[in-house]
Amino acid sequence: MSKAVDLDLPLKLRLRRLLFLQGYWTPIEVELSHYHDLGVGAGMKRRSLTDLDVLGIKFDPLFIQHRVVADCKSGRNVSDANRLFWLSGVMGYFGADEAYFVRSKLDRHIRAVAPKMGLRTLNDSELGAVEKSTGADAFQLPLADVGFHQSVRDLWGIQVAGGSKITADQTRLKKVYSYLSYTYWYIERYRNLLTLVGHFESIADLLSPQNERHVLLAYTGAARFAHSLLEVASFVASMGASDIPQYARIYLYGGPLALKDKERFFELLQKATGISEPLDPAWLREVIELLGRMVRNPVGAAEILRYLESIYVWCVRLNMPTPPALTSGAPNTSGLVLSKDTAVTFAKSTGISEDLFAKLKLL
Repeated sequence: MSKAVDLDLPLKLRLRRLLFLQGYWTPIEVELSHYHDLGVGAGMKRRSLTDLDVLGIKFDPLFIQHRVVADCKSGRNVSDANRLFWLSGVMGYFGADEAYFVRSKLDRHIRAVAPKMGLRTLNDSELGAVEKSTGADAFQLPLADVGFHQSVRDLWGIQVAGGSKITADQTRLKKVYSYLSYTYWYIERYRNLLTLVGHFESIADLLSPQNERHVLLAYTGAARFAHSLLEVASFVASMGASDIPQYARIYLYGGPLALKDKERFFELLQKATGISEPLDPAWLREVIELLGRMVRNPVGAAEILRYLESIYVWCVRLNMPTPPALTSGAPNTSGLVLSKDTAVTFAKSTGISEDLFAKLKLL
C-alpha cells in the first residue's frame, strides 16, 4: 500500500528553509508525547499528544534559547480558527517565543484574530515574497526539496521484511529511534545528555559507517547531543560561568540538592561495600572540556546545530567536498571547528565509530 501524500509538506519545507536562513535549527514533524506508568512491573506507555509541523531552535551569543513553532496547512477541510487556538496552546506548552500559521489562503477574519493571540500568519504569496527578499528561494541547500526530504526520511527507522519478526538487534535500535523521535522532546531537559549517551552506548556495536541509515542516526544523535550541551551552556551562562565544571554537574544531576544527594549516596555505597565507584561517567570530563570551548566561543557555538544539519545534507547526501554556506556571508570558522569537535566527542563518549562522521572530519 502506498503512503498517503502529505499535501502540507511543501509549505513545511519552505518555512523550514526560511527559518534556517534566519539562524534556526529546524526539525520538522516533531511529535509531542506523554508517558504514563502502567503500574508495578508493567513499564511505561507512550501517548501521542500532537505534532509540530516545523520547530525552529536557535541560541544567541548569550546562550539564550529561542523557539519558533509553526502549523502549515494547504487543504480545504480545515477550521482555521480551531488551528489558531490549537497553535496558541502548543506555543505555550512548548515554551515557544513565536508561532506561525502558514496557509495557502487566509481569510481576513483569521488575520484579525491571530495577532490578538500572539501568532503570525503567512499565505502562499506572502511566504514567496519573504523567500525572495531573504534569498531563500536561491539557497543552495535543498531544504525545501520534497524529493530530497523524502529520500532522507526513507532512511529513518528500522526495516522489518514482511512476515518477519523483529530481531533483538532491531529492538535495540528501535529503542534509540523512539527516544530521538519522542522521548527527547518530553523528558526533563537536564536528563537528556546522560540519557542520550546511554542510548547510543547501547547500540555502539551495531552502527556501521557503511550503512546510510546508521550515518543518519549518528548525525541525528550528534545534533541532539549539541542541543543538550547548548542547554547546559545556557544554564552555566546564567550562573555567571565562573565554574563551568561544577555548574555543568549541578545542571546534569538535577540541581544542587540532587547533586549532593547523589554524592552522599556514592559515599555511603563506598563505605558499605569498600568499592570506590565514581558518580561521574568516564566520558563527562571530555564533554565538559568541550562545553568550556563552547562557552568561550559563543558565536561559533550558536552555529553548531545548523552546521551539523547542513553538513549532513551537503557533504554526506550530496557528496560535496567543501563546507556548505549557511548564509551569503563569510563562513563561521569557529562554528565549523566546534561542529567537528562535537561529533568527535559524541563518538568518543558513546563508543560509536568516528568514521560515521568521516565527511565532517575531512572539512
